[in-house]
Amino acid sequence: MAPSVQPMPAKRAAPRGKPKDRLSRAEKAEVTRTRLFDAAVAIVGESGYAATSVALITARAEVAQGTFYNYFESRQDLLDQLLPAISDGMHDLVRKRVLAAADDALARERARISAFFEFLEEAPHLFKILSEGPVQAPLGFARHMEKQTASYRRALAYELRRGNLVITSADELEVVAQMLLSSREYLSARFCFVDGRFVRPPAFVVDTYMKMVAGTVFKT
Repeated sequence: MAPSVQPMPAKRAAPRGKPKDRLSRAEKAEVTRTRLFDAAVAIVGESGYAATSVALITARAEVAQGTFYNYFESRQDLLDQLLPAISDGMHDLVRKRVLAAADDALARERARISAFFEFLEEAPHLFKILSEGPVQAPLGFARHMEKQTASYRRALAYELRRGNLVITSADELEVVAQMLLSSREYLSARFCFVDGRFVRPPAFVVDTYMKMVAGTVFKT
């Protein structure tokens, strides 16, 4: 008599792993846009605006060239967005450092200029992007200046309300804001480049700046 064939035991289904986190369409779009933006920042910082093409941007970002136009109207549209976005990042860092400073007008001003140099050290491409901006990305440069001026104007207006400034009028405040903002660009150009790379300036730069504004802009 032939032996009975025993049915094979049913295979137990393999345990299912946790579903992988999937990015939403909007999140994927933001990732792609950020990659294009970061690629443009890097290329402009390395080679300047004129050498920054859509082909180079998309190649660096590893994105199809046609995809670029899903996020930006044109090459110029992207270039004009660089400085305002970087300006927002700078403002965030300055605000953070000012809030951590002592409750003193001079301490807050030291925090502002020190944070500016700190940001440049962390984002070395900014200086080239900024220096070529007026010619190569005038709309973006104008928006950047508007943001920076408005931010500094608010900071000085706060000090003026508290009686911490030597100046007394809104007209004077506007002039002083532009003078102090301009000094940052010239100081960074003079003291922040060593062997072709950006570094934070020596301590005496900030110390000398503070000596200049103490008593002439800020009351002591």
